Amino acid sequence: MSTYLKLLRYLRPHLGTFGLAVVCMAVCTFLGIIQLSALIPLADRIITHNVIPTPLWLPLWLANLVNWFNHTSPATLLIYSTIAIPVLFIIKGVVEFWQTFYMFDASQRVARDLRQALFDRYVTLSLDFHYKSSTGKTMSRILYDTSIVQNALTEGLTDLIFQTFQLLGALALALAINWKLSLIIAVIVPLIAFPVNRIGRFLKKLSQQSQLVMGQLNSTILESISGIQVIQAFRVESQAKAKFADVNRRSYVVNRKIQKRITALAPLTEIVGSVAAAFIFYYGVHAVLDGRMTFGTFVAFLGAMLSCFRPLKRLSKLHGTYQQALASAERVFDVLETAPTVIEHAKARVLPPFHREIIYEHVSFHYDGQPALRNVSLTIAAGETIALVGPSGGGKSTLVNLLPRFYDPTAGRVKIDGIDVKHVTLASLRAHIGLVTQETFLFNESVRANIALARPAAELPDIVEAAKVANAHEFISKLPKGYDTIIGERGHLLSGGERQRLAIARALLTDPPILIFDEATSQLDAQSEHLITEAIERVRKNRTVIVIAHRLSTVRLAHRLVLIQEGRIVESGSHDELLQKSLLYRRFCELQLIHAEPSSDDKES
Repeated sequence: MSTYLKLLRYLRPHLGTFGLAVVCMAVCTFLGIIQLSALIPLADRIITHNVIPTPLWLPLWLANLVNWFNHTSPATLLIYSTIAIPVLFIIKGVVEFWQTFYMFDASQRVARDLRQALFDRYVTLSLDFHYKSSTGKTMSRILYDTSIVQNALTEGLTDLIFQTFQLLGALALALAINWKLSLIIAVIVPLIAFPVNRIGRFLKKLSQQSQLVMGQLNSTILESISGIQVIQAFRVESQAKAKFADVNRRSYVVNRKIQKRITALAPLTEIVGSVAAAFIFYYGVHAVLDGRMTFGTFVAFLGAMLSCFRPLKRLSKLHGTYQQALASAERVFDVLETAPTVIEHAKARVLPPFHREIIYEHVSFHYDGQPALRNVSLTIAAGETIALVGPSGGGKSTLVNLLPRFYDPTAGRVKIDGIDVKHVTLASLRAHIGLVTQETFLFNESVRANIALARPAAELPDIVEAAKVANAHEFISKLPKGYDTIIGERGHLLSGGERQRLAIARALLTDPPILIFDEATSQLDAQSEHLITEAIERVRKNRTVIVIAHRLSTVRLAHRLVLIQEGRIVESGSHDELLQKSLLYRRFCELQLIHAEPSSDDKES
């Protein structure tokens, strides 16, 4: 299906509003024809006092109107015309207002729906898509590309329909006056269409380059703002400025090329049109002097032909606008048509309450063809606390990410109480799981809103209870507005330990039977680590807890440790058992647990 047809699907729900705009355009065109047609009686009857000829093909009502003109004195016609001209313009102005309003409203609705559909698609696409797509590129598509499409719909579609009506109306009038001379349009259109089409195709390619650079520009800005502390700490402000200047310059160059070609379209049309107008003027004056055409008819014909050139000029420029919009729309539909790699089956059922066990059954997983997990089999009993340990990049995070179906295994199955997680709804599966990650993401909302993220209707006592269990209530109570304190973008007004404890409270509020802690204490100071370890020990009662850990204090909480290396489970047992039987685990403890110095936080926890 073409991109144009895809866009029209988004216009379909708003055809009523769009139809009103089209009706208003038709009325405006009709009023414009009346204004042009009035030149004949004004010039022939009022100024030269000539009788207006009545062609046989004229409709009866028009023939009667011409007859009335011929039998009315020029002075009376002048009075009527003086009254009629402003009345016509007032009516036309009112209709144009509603035409613009309805078209703008319809295009805004389409842009709103398109933007919403794009955002909805982004939040449902699997994590692998987001890891491959930069934030700047995503923002560029949601904001920049949809804005270009919206502009094409708001101004472009209005102009396309209105100017087409104007062109057809003026051409019909010109054909009615002198059809032979009107055929000059058949010569003009190909002369304009060929270069316009060539320029338009080039504009589409340039627009694709412009949108790519815009994504890079957004990424550079976001990266620099997010990493401003690192930039200043390492004194690389000049490199950051140079990087932005390079992308900014490329954006300027490509957009300058676009504007240069769009600007060339209007003069091109005007040059061709002026040659045609000169020919019409020359022929028309001779026809008037020879008596083959009245002066009023010539003025009306010239006005009609000039009214054809104006729409042609606008339509040629519109072609460039639509090529830009087409490039943007293609980028939007690329995302809308991207299928999630994690799909909820049509017959998926709600996952029953968890009672028995989680089973990884011969699971393998590949990232872009590279193996991350190799034939892993693991059983975790309900109520068990298990710690996944091993070198970085060994596959620990990948293993836990398969449980809530952030990814699906390349081979093998993940089952909860004997049910393949692919056969249950994503909502019910993820409702069973609470997740606390190393890089805690908090929203620029109140403490209360962040804790109640997955349960917005939660009462304050429930929120406070979750905070107490997570060792967060004490520091929250000391905040300026307590649970109503806004914590800033990504929670930057809190320390690292405070953010982690808030994340634990958020995970606990929905009372999930399974909790995952993905290196939740790896970047915290000793005091914060102690508080979070204490919270983990408290929350693991009557829950199944999976901990990815590099700290001895966290590992010792587990009933069982699973040592993972290069995507395989190499050892399993308690901490003491592994110390006795596994040289690899002893080395791991010596290097990463016993001798690891806790990292300090920039703030007190």
